Amino acid sequence: MRAGELSELLGGELEGNPNIPVRKPVPLEQAGEGDTALLLSPDFERKINPRKVGVLIAGHRPEKIEAAALILVRDPRRAMIALLERYAPSEEIPPGISELARVGRGTSVGEGAAIMPFSYIGNEVSIGKNTTIYPFTYVGDRASIGDDCILYPGVYVGTGCVVGSRVIIHSGARIGADGFGFFKIEGKYVKIPQIGRVVIEDDCEIGANTTIDRATLGETRIGKGTKIDNLVQVGHNVTIGPHTVIAAQTGIAGSTAVGSGVIMGGQVGIADHLVIGDNVVITAKSGITQNIPSGKVYSGYFARERGSFLKSQMLFYKLPEIWERLKKLEEKLAGSENTEGEGQS
Repeated sequence: MRAGELSELLGGELEGNPNIPVRKPVPLEQAGEGDTALLLSPDFERKINPRKVGVLIAGHRPEKIEAAALILVRDPRRAMIALLERYAPSEEIPPGISELARVGRGTSVGEGAAIMPFSYIGNEVSIGKNTTIYPFTYVGDRASIGDDCILYPGVYVGTGCVVGSRVIIHSGARIGADGFGFFKIEGKYVKIPQIGRVVIEDDCEIGANTTIDRATLGETRIGKGTKIDNLVQVGHNVTIGPHTVIAAQTGIAGSTAVGSGVIMGGQVGIADHLVIGDNVVITAKSGITQNIPSGKVYSGYFARERGSFLKSQMLFYKLPEIWERLKKLEEKLAGSENTEGEGQS
C-alpha cells in the first residue's frame, strides 16, 4: 500500500508524495525516515524531539515533524484503529470440531464455529455462529456462548453461565467460579452453595486471568460493551452497567452495583453492597467504602471527591513545615509565660 491509497482508505487529506510506501506503523518517538507513524494529539508532539518520517497520520499539521507524506484526518483515533486492523496478527482457523475436542450430548454448535483440540464442551451447551474456542478451554454444562466470540486458551466458563455475542475472553479468565461465601457456625466456616450464574452481555472483553464469580442466588452481570482488564476480581452478585472500563488489579466485592459509563483505574478496591452511580471516575489505587453518586470523580483511601482529596494531600505534604512552625510557636509561648512569672515574683 502507498500513501495515496491509505489516505483514501482513511478519508484523509494528503499532503506530499502519494507514492511513499506505507510500512507497519512504529511508535512516533522511534520513527525515522521511511517509517509510518501516528500523531494522536498536539500534546504528544510537545514531548518528542523534531524528526523526519515517511508517512504520518495526524489530526493537525505538525510543527516538529516533517513527513514525506502527511495524511490529515478528522479523528486520529478512528484512523489509528483502521490502520492497525490491517496489521493485527490473525490466524486462519478452519471451522469445525476437532477430533481431539470433547463435545457433550445435546450440545449445539453454530455454523462457522471452530472447536479446537483439547477443549472440553459440556452437555446441553449452545455455541453460536463463527465462535472460536481455543485449546484447553472448558465450557460447563448448559452454558451458552453467542455468535462471533473468541475464547482464548485456558478459559473457564462454568455451568449455566451465559456469554453474549462478539465477546472476547482472554487466556486464563475464569467465568463462574464459586463466589466467596461462608457462614461461621460453631467456630467453623461452612461453605454457602453458590447456585447462581454469570451473564456477560454482548460486545464485552474480559482480560487474562480475570475472575468473575457466579452469584450465590440470581446472577452476576456484566453489561453490554464493558471492557475489563487483566487480573480483575468481580465478586458474586455484582452488577456492572454497560460501557464501563475497569483497569488491572481492581477488586469489586460481592453485591455491589456499578453503573454505566464508569471508569476505574488500576488497583481500585470496592467494598461490598455499595452503589456506584453512572459516569463515575475512580482514580487508581482508590479504596471505596461508601456509595458514590453519578457523575463524581473519587480518589484516595479512604476515597473522597477528587477536589477534597487533592486539598487533603496538599496539607499532608505540608505537615512537616506546619509541625516546625507549631514547635516554634509553643517555644515562644512557653518563653512568654516564664517571663511573666519572673516579673510577678
